Amino acid sequence: MQIFRGNSISKGIAIGKVKIIKRHKYNISRKRINKKEIETELIKFEKHIEEVIDDIDDLIKKKEHTKESIDILDTHKMILKDPDFSNNIKNLIQSDLLSLEKAIEEHFTQVIGIFNRMNNSLFSSRSSDYRDVAERLLGHILNQKKNDDKIDDIDIVFSETINPSEVTRFFTMNVKGFCVESGSKHSHSAIIARSMNIPMLTNFPNLLNSIKNDEIVILDGNEGLFIITPDEQTLDRYKQLLQEQIHYQNELTKIVDLKTQTLDKHIIKLMSNIEIPEEIDQVKKSKSEGIGLFRTEFLFIDRDTLPEEEEQFKIYKKIAESMYPEPVIIRTIDAGGDKLSNILNPIMEINPNLGLRGIRLSFAHKALFKIQIRAILRANIGGNIKIMFPMISCVKEIRKAKAIIKQCREELVTENKEHCEYIKIGAMIEIPSAALTSDIISKECDFLSIGTNDLTQYTLAVDRDNEMVDKYYCSIHPAVIQLIKTTIKNAHDNGILVAVCGEMASTNELIPLLIGLGIDELSVSPGKLLELKQIILDLSYKKSKSLAYQILKMDTIEQIKKKLKHV
Repeated sequence: MQIFRGNSISKGIAIGKVKIIKRHKYNISRKRINKKEIETELIKFEKHIEEVIDDIDDLIKKKEHTKESIDILDTHKMILKDPDFSNNIKNLIQSDLLSLEKAIEEHFTQVIGIFNRMNNSLFSSRSSDYRDVAERLLGHILNQKKNDDKIDDIDIVFSETINPSEVTRFFTMNVKGFCVESGSKHSHSAIIARSMNIPMLTNFPNLLNSIKNDEIVILDGNEGLFIITPDEQTLDRYKQLLQEQIHYQNELTKIVDLKTQTLDKHIIKLMSNIEIPEEIDQVKKSKSEGIGLFRTEFLFIDRDTLPEEEEQFKIYKKIAESMYPEPVIIRTIDAGGDKLSNILNPIMEINPNLGLRGIRLSFAHKALFKIQIRAILRANIGGNIKIMFPMISCVKEIRKAKAIIKQCREELVTENKEHCEYIKIGAMIEIPSAALTSDIISKECDFLSIGTNDLTQYTLAVDRDNEMVDKYYCSIHPAVIQLIKTTIKNAHDNGILVAVCGEMASTNELIPLLIGLGIDELSVSPGKLLELKQIILDLSYKKSKSLAYQILKMDTIEQIKKKLKHV
């Protein structure tokens, strides 16, 4: 028995046989052309693009595809229709005299390489989509269709990487799980896997050298590990866990329509955090009470040109309409720090987490900020969009942001463009200075949302991405809890609600503490929502308040941990 540890990007347990899927290598024998062939290659390019788009449209019409996979296929069409892509291919043919297939290989190799070299999962997460499009297009041009690997309903797929279309294809073949050498939780492949409840693990260098086809494996997406040829005792234990998982998921579906409230009828609002629009279907399945955090960084991080107002407007409008009448809280761009953008942050900062990020970046790029604000105002026709500003450190920044909103609204009136005259404003509380002055900030806002990841990082002076100081990062440090309580009290004193949208909101054992501290809303990933709802349904608000009162008096992390263990 061998045990390997990696990263879980889709939770769950799977037991089955190894099926190794190797990346298809296209044989491009014709690399160069002469000048007389240029026109022929350009005509071929237009023809094949049109045919591949038609093929994608045919796939979209098939009933076995989920909404998530259809959205991904739409994204692939957008890549194929991108004028920058078309212009680059034509330039490679006309100027470099590359054959059509070689030009396509050159273009996608360069784009995928750029993504993979970015030292951040949010940047590199879209490479699988471009790889998928490249393989689809090259296979069509070269007439080298990928073989449909035979998947039995007990197979677990192992591969270097996996494309979104492959996740969908293998799902229809009843695959039990995916294990890949590299991948990101933000990738479309991971999002589809989560929406289909298929366990998926990643971050296993040289994975394919460690396994053989048809070996029995256990894939544990809860703990981030897989086990090769488990012994009988381990296999029996995981079979039991798998049955418990199936039973638990079936039981959770029974509470979808229940109101989220404690045993003593205290209501908590449960909302969803999303990264990209493709997650909306999962949000609606779980009957989320809205989107508590829509991160807009995806619009800026995987491209060479900035998104125009019209593009942003269409995306925000579609999400707002999909969720109506439930609220959609759009956080303005929070690139910077651990989410650097090659467009917005061309200069590497010595300490980016304390540098030009969040609202500071928006103020530094006011024209870009106004484009985003205008798009949000125009999309808010139904009135269910709220706007939230990240990394607020003082009330002056909120007032400055509100002044820019006013400018944008006046411009839209002058231009006679339809928009909502009023929009609710919120601040992210992630910096100790914001928590300590939340009484003043609350007077300028309609709601507050506590980002516990950064609040912990900045309060304890711990880089949460630095393994050397990882032991110092603890969200239940007394100082962090005191700042959360201060923020809640100040917000309530000023008649506004407070949410938590950081990792604390998704940590089961911390839910009684957060509710006892007085949190009104929790915003978590859609897949976690029903699990938290069940926890809240089983809680006593009175006892949670007593727990919070006791913890607020404690001096050390160890005391708090001990208390939470016995809840």
